[in-house]
Amino acid sequence: MNFHTLSRPTTVYLVRHGESQLNLEKRMSGQLDPALSPEGIRQSQVLADLLREARLTGIYSSSLRRTVETACPTAEIHGLPIQARQALNELHLGVLEGRYRDERDQEAMKLWEERKKDKRHYRVPGGESFVDLAERVTAALKEILAAEEGGVVLIVGHRNTNRVLFGLLMQRPEKEWLDLDFRSRYLYEITTGDQPQLTTIHLTGQQAGLRCEGLTV
Repeated sequence: MNFHTLSRPTTVYLVRHGESQLNLEKRMSGQLDPALSPEGIRQSQVLADLLREARLTGIYSSSLRRTVETACPTAEIHGLPIQARQALNELHLGVLEGRYRDERDQEAMKLWEERKKDKRHYRVPGGESFVDLAERVTAALKEILAAEEGGVVLIVGHRNTNRVLFGLLMQRPEKEWLDLDFRSRYLYEITTGDQPQLTTIHLTGQQAGLRCEGLTV
């Protein structure tokens, strides 16, 4: 399936989950399953308010609690189920999950620095590589776009899963995906096609709701 030869364009709203408790503590989450922090809960409501008038046809998340909780207020407003996909889960970080990556944990810091030498292929012990993640996320996106062709979809993902989703939707070369650093402060509106259209929507501060053409990270 070619994402860009669908007969009808699909609009995808892509967002990273709100702040989780482990984000707040500056610890690595991977596929651990923390709840949203109070700030993350607030961010999920801001997202819902901004999408209140969107004509959503589907809402998708990973199977992890922080993405489901981020999607919940929007799902309630639109009366849509949250379709959780395990294939959209964050990169599995193996033995690093739940740990600090600074001087508080020298072993973890060493492994994290080792990963930086080859972020695409390196596997933390017990974890997966970015290439592994990209394969499963690509399959999930194909499934979503096939089911939602011509519709308007919200996908709530994670930093690494969103790198793949954005790269595929925007036809970016794979070598650029890891340079993208998605944060919770932006919502991306992407319309598929031979020349995908991109709008960045601010979610935080005085600029909340501000729409800008192109990419902001």
